[in-house]
Amino acid sequence: MDSVESGRSYYTGLLEALTVIMGCANRYLRDHGPRVALLASELGRELGMDEKTRARVFVAAVLSDLGMIGLAEGAWEHPTRALPQDVRARVRGHPRRSAGCVHKIPHFGELAPLVLSHHEWWNGHGYPNGLRGPAIPEAAAVLRLADTVCALSEERPYRTALDRSAIADAVRHGTGQEFAPDIAEAYLSLDHEHRLPVFEREAYREALAQATAHLVPQRVSPLSAKQMLRILADLIDAKDPYTGGHSRRVAGLAVAIAEQLGLMGSAKDLLWASGYLHDLGKLRVPLRVLTKEGRLSDEEFALIRAHPVLGADLLGTIPTLWDLSTGVRYHHERWDGRGYPAGLRGPRIPLVARILAVSDAYDAMISSRAYRSARAPSDAMEEVARSAGVHFCPEVVEAFFEVPAETFAAIHADRPVTPTLAADAQRRKDTTVYDGTDVLRLY
Repeated sequence: MDSVESGRSYYTGLLEALTVIMGCANRYLRDHGPRVALLASELGRELGMDEKTRARVFVAAVLSDLGMIGLAEGAWEHPTRALPQDVRARVRGHPRRSAGCVHKIPHFGELAPLVLSHHEWWNGHGYPNGLRGPAIPEAAAVLRLADTVCALSEERPYRTALDRSAIADAVRHGTGQEFAPDIAEAYLSLDHEHRLPVFEREAYREALAQATAHLVPQRVSPLSAKQMLRILADLIDAKDPYTGGHSRRVAGLAVAIAEQLGLMGSAKDLLWASGYLHDLGKLRVPLRVLTKEGRLSDEEFALIRAHPVLGADLLGTIPTLWDLSTGVRYHHERWDGRGYPAGLRGPRIPLVARILAVSDAYDAMISSRAYRSARAPSDAMEEVARSAGVHFCPEVVEAFFEVPAETFAAIHADRPVTPTLAADAQRRKDTTVYDGTDVLRLY
């Protein structure tokens, strides 16, 4: 897949995937970043910003809430009319967290100061640094107003969405307090003349491509694309504290297996990217289900089983990433036909999914989960061998055992150190035993 190696369009697709990830992880943020980006860009036009500056504002808006992922997942899944103090304190830390993440993204590192300051108030009462007035970068001040206005127009657990008139009143009241006077005036002018942008997915996608064209070279290096994939995977894994680095390790092992099968070039690239994004759908599975210590109910099991389809469907909405959806959709199919979501059997399972199935299962078994301790690598390897022809494709299992020892050593060293909640093995034996037929808690 050449687009994995280079290309601005593929990189833009990954940036759009970041939008999807934020909307899934914190559902009240669905389309929030894109809406902020469109409004901030229009405000920039009204203020006379040049095209490149508006592009920087647009992309910074898309990325500004990255730090919210994994920050307070339980609070988002069980919303209350007022956030507890400890949660509120964590939320106030998200600009620094977001800026740290943005700083690592190739071609977008220069946007980190804007992201860091997007919650600063004109009167100095914002955060994280309490900047005041002109000390706040103009682009960050634009983001502050756009972020507030879009949030007020969206429903929240503690209030309904406000209408245009109420939002305009809020902007007037906040002028010189939360908002820079000239930026507030620009917004009120757009509102009065009915020139506020309306969010539409295709309009956003086109605007994102135009903004990216100002900041990203036509040809993107393989290292840049792979770094973006790593960031995406880390954000996916951030929802569950037990799965840190899981997607990264699955991708690496999948490519190592592919090499033993003689796959090269675009086939390896496809596996690499699919491995990083294979658990994208888990962002729509409640954390209480992912980390439950006991048996899952039928309803909870259905949520788990849905994640491959959810992830594939999300990727299918992004034109430059749709070819990753096959491996994502079918990576929980089993060789004997007892997997999900389609119950495919044997060679009807796409090869990319067969490889991901082994890679995913092995890393899951050697990693701790809330409901069980990590298994020894030797034990996990024996399980893979026993499951050849049952759970896994025999040819892929054979290639798995031909992977060099140093590759496995690197995977084992990369596992996170997590608290062991399954200390009493006997007490948990009803949830930790895997006999080659279970599709419930292996992952």
